Amino acid sequence: MSVDLGVMFGLFLSVVLVNNLVFQGFLGICPFLGVSRKLDMAFGMGCAVTFVITMAGVITWCIMHFVLHPVAGWALGDPRALNFLQYVAFIMVIASMVQLVEMYLKKFFPPLYTALGVFLPLITTNCAILGACLYIYMKDETQQLLNALIYAFGGGIGFAIAIVIMAGIREHIRFSRVPRPLQGAGISLLIAGILALAFTGFTGIGK
Repeated sequence: MSVDLGVMFGLFLSVVLVNNLVFQGFLGICPFLGVSRKLDMAFGMGCAVTFVITMAGVITWCIMHFVLHPVAGWALGDPRALNFLQYVAFIMVIASMVQLVEMYLKKFFPPLYTALGVFLPLITTNCAILGACLYIYMKDETQQLLNALIYAFGGGIGFAIAIVIMAGIREHIRFSRVPRPLQGAGISLLIAGILALAFTGFTGIGK
């Protein structure tokens, strides 16, 4: 099987910039806004989510193509007859990966583990991760394992870029005079909207 580097690079750029899970799909908004107050916390969360999305994307792809589809085809005559189990399988895989990240950070990076607090276990409910797994299953260009890996990794990188940019801006505006009606959630949502508009400028890249 030949590997088209141009197609893979285009797929990676597409999910990182053009179809960014945060700015285009509006997924993962809760940790995006909740953990973007400090740059170091945002970077740690971005790395954790990237790991979880990448591992979950690959493992769920394997479950669908090597377990559910073959079993359904053999037992029921329809490879897609057990597709209703994909949500259960996806959530179990995501929860397992989050548990690995939580144990790793608690062991080797206690300050970051403490700083992330409740948002770390809440990665399990980060809809960007489940959304990426579902996108991988539904998209024609990710029916090969390598492409699924690239899409999952790119989705994590896109999330990390989004949350780090947001954290950098929010750290800067802490020293700025924000009008009283926009202080707090107001200015954060306004910044997120402007960033989403800015990322539309990448439309066409990767095609």
